[in-house]
Amino acid sequence: MSVQNVSTSPIIIGLTGGIASGKTTASNYFLQLNIPVIDSDHIVKELWENNQEMIDKVEAFFHLSVKTYEDRKKLGHMIFHNDQKREALNHMVHPYVFAKIEQLKKEYHNSPYIVIDMPLLIEVGYQELCDYVLVVYVDLETQIKRLVTRDALDRTEAITRIHAQLLLEEKIKHADVILNNNGSLDELYQQIDEFLRGIQNEK
Repeated sequence: MSVQNVSTSPIIIGLTGGIASGKTTASNYFLQLNIPVIDSDHIVKELWENNQEMIDKVEAFFHLSVKTYEDRKKLGHMIFHNDQKREALNHMVHPYVFAKIEQLKKEYHNSPYIVIDMPLLIEVGYQELCDYVLVVYVDLETQIKRLVTRDALDRTEAITRIHAQLLLEEKIKHADVILNNNGSLDELYQQIDEFLRGIQNEK
């Protein structure tokens, strides 16, 4: 467990999972419990809308406009099919994301817990800054079906997008807690409740 290497107050909970695994559902449940959640996807969305410095860097590198939602959809399609371009984009965007996360962590310093909701938590090494890492897990076939339904993709494109991230089987190797989301919502919520009771008892 990474908690041995981290000394923080509040307790930092890293929450991650694969695309269409149910991470957002878990994140929303933490919010229902009045636990602050720092959503990296929301931060990225705000950066695309407001951070001209980052936008200029991306446009200069990729030689295309990323000012509109449709522009960014084209960029997203490009990086899902090109590992090198995806890695280059991540290197440009992530420093801005991390800076905003640190700012928000200071704002929530009076909370006993802070959840960092980050799809690429493991890929970028952010788990080293967390006391606990939670991975929301579903089996691959369930993940594919949910992604096809959610984003109106064909099966081939869904599989391509899943493989653009570290596979769940690899992510769970870094988990302190695996939240199995193959079942019902209530079962997922019960696992989160059990996790929170467990860390409260450790205090």
